[in-house]
Amino acid sequence: MSGKMAFLSLSIGLAVAASSAWAGVPMGPAMPILEKGQWAVGVEYAYGDADLTSKGTNVDSIVDGPSERYRDKFTLSGMKTNMIFGRIEYALCKDWDVFVRLGVADADAGISGRDADLDGGFGFSGGLGTRATLYRSGPWQIDGLAQVTWVNPDDGRYKAGIADDYYVGTAKLDYLHSQFGLAAVYRTETWGLWAGPFFQMIDGDLDLDVRYSVGEDTGRSKFSGDVEEKSCFGVSLGADCELGPNLVGWLEGQLTGDSWMVGVGVLIRPDRLLGDW
Repeated sequence: MSGKMAFLSLSIGLAVAASSAWAGVPMGPAMPILEKGQWAVGVEYAYGDADLTSKGTNVDSIVDGPSERYRDKFTLSGMKTNMIFGRIEYALCKDWDVFVRLGVADADAGISGRDADLDGGFGFSGGLGTRATLYRSGPWQIDGLAQVTWVNPDDGRYKAGIADDYYVGTAKLDYLHSQFGLAAVYRTETWGLWAGPFFQMIDGDLDLDVRYSVGEDTGRSKFSGDVEEKSCFGVSLGADCELGPNLVGWLEGQLTGDSWMVGVGVLIRPDRLLGDW
């Protein structure tokens, strides 16, 4: 099997493994930067903002009173995420890389319709992906990328209230983010520029466990539902540059109808620092 066909097969496999995600996960440099058998380590950071909807089941239980079960829907508005990953990359051949990322991510958002805030701390996150050059002509090339990232912010604080009425509790959010993109790349010996479309999906869960006091009623509200973003298509763009004989840095951006993200990262080739391994 050729490198291009293997890359496309792996992309389809990643799509099957993840069934639906939102913008906010870094893609890294669009083009492979290693030769066959070489590997690199690096660090990447991304900051994103998105509007998400959540649909699910809510159960309200009043102390010494009745319980009510019903469908509910609301918006996580202006959801801000910070992601910090360590990255390990390996070249299966000249034009085909695979990579693994491990790190942490957090999430903060307002909850429209409930006048509440969701404040989640940093929690373990990780993922894997692949990228390949599919076509090359002079300084121009077409590259493809497929990646899946699991984002799991730490349990957040849910808080809302006016005067003697209050809602306090915890919120748990996690999601699987899939992205598949193409990029047109202009490449020189020391730097490159790229831009292109991508398709993304999200499969996530949101759980709220809230205690409240409203007037003379006190009780507990438990919500469990799915989260999704309306925009599945977006545009990415970026640039990379050799900062030294052993160091490559990049800057990237992503934009959809409901979200945006900026990211930055560096990759170091240890063999150039310490000799052949």
